[in-house]
Amino acid sequence: MPLIKKVQKGLAWTLYSALPVRKNKVVVTSFYGRGYSDNPKAIVDELLTRDAGLDIVWLAKDPDHAGVPQGVRVVRYDTPAAIRELSTARVWVDNCRKGARRKKSGQYYMQTWHGFALKRIERDVADKLNTKENASYAAYAKRDSAQCDLIVSDSTFMTGIYRNSFWYDGPIEEFGAPRNDVLISPPDDAKQRVQRALHLPEGRRFVLYAPTFRADGSLDAYGLDYAAVCRACSQRFGGEWIALVRLHPHVMERAKDLKLDGRTTFDATAFDDMQLLLSACDAVITDYSSLMFDFALTGRPCFQFATDIDAYKNDRNFYFPIDETPFPLAKSNEALMQCIAEFDEETRRRDWEMFCRRMGFRADGKASARCADWILQKTR
Repeated sequence: MPLIKKVQKGLAWTLYSALPVRKNKVVVTSFYGRGYSDNPKAIVDELLTRDAGLDIVWLAKDPDHAGVPQGVRVVRYDTPAAIRELSTARVWVDNCRKGARRKKSGQYYMQTWHGFALKRIERDVADKLNTKENASYAAYAKRDSAQCDLIVSDSTFMTGIYRNSFWYDGPIEEFGAPRNDVLISPPDDAKQRVQRALHLPEGRRFVLYAPTFRADGSLDAYGLDYAAVCRACSQRFGGEWIALVRLHPHVMERAKDLKLDGRTTFDATAFDDMQLLLSACDAVITDYSSLMFDFALTGRPCFQFATDIDAYKNDRNFYFPIDETPFPLAKSNEALMQCIAEFDEETRRRDWEMFCRRMGFRADGKASARCADWILQKTR
C-alpha cells in the first residue's frame, strides 16, 4: 500500500473515531469489497424483511456493479468514506478479515467466515498467507480477532477450528451458514434465473465444474473432459446436459483462457451469487473447495476431481484425508466417468448423513434469521 494512502487512512480513523455511533447502522462487507454475496448477503436479505428501520451500508470496490437490493446504501470499499461508515456503525458484518484500525465502545463485530474448511486455514498455514500488503498475516489476523464479538459457525468441527486456529477466545454460536439457507429452501425459479443470466439453452440439465485456486495461479490442474462428463451424466441420470465452469475469484481473470464453446460448455465465473448457482445445478464437480459441503445440502450428486493431491497437500494440506469426504473421488477423467456411472443415491445419502454427524453440522434453513436476531438485539 502506498505510504500516502496509509497516512490518509490513519488520519481518517483518527478523525472519524470522534463521531458518535449510530444505533441503527449496520456496515457489511464480503470478500474484501466484492459485490452482494455469501453469508453477509443472506443476512442482509433477512434484515430487509424485518422492517426494523436499519441504515444498512454495503462496502464494495465497484459501487456501480455491487448488485445490492433496494434499501441498502453502497459506499466504496477501503476509502475514507468507508472508514467514516465503519466508525459510526453499531454493527459490522464481514466474512473475511477486516483489518479495521479500531472498534469503539458500543460497536459490535459479527464474523461469519466463508465456508467449511477442508484445506488448512489461518494459524495452521499462517506462513503461507503473508503477502506484500501483509508482511505478517498473523499480526493482522490477531488484531481482527481481538475486535470480534461473535464468530458464526456451521458445525462443531468449525467451532473447533475457530477456537484453535483463529487467535480467538470470544463467543462462537453454531447458528449455521446463512448462505446455505437458500440451498435448503431454494427459489422455484433458480434454474430460470441462472439460465437467463448466462444465456443458456432451454431444457438442459446443468453440471457445474468449480475448482479452487492453486498458489501459482495456473490452470494446469483443471483438465476436466467436459464432453465426456456431459455424456456420462446423460447416461447415468438422463436428460441432455451442459457444463458450466466457474473459476475461483483469485484466478477469475484467467476465465478467458478456458476453451468453452458457448453451446455445450459455458463460463459461469462472472455469476456473483454462488449459492443461487448451486441451487440451480443438477450436479457439481470440484476438487478441494468447501462448496461441495454446501451443495450436498441439495441432495444432488457431487464428485471430486483432483489430479494434484500430493502437490496441494504440500502447499496447504488438509484437516482430514480427502478420501474421507462423503463424495466420490477421482484422480483422472477415466476414474471420474466411472464414479458417475456407478453413482448410487442410497450410498450418497448414507455417507453424507454419517459425515454430518461426525462434523456436527447445523443446517436447517434458519441461520440467517438467527444472525439477524443477534444484530437486531444490538441495534435496539
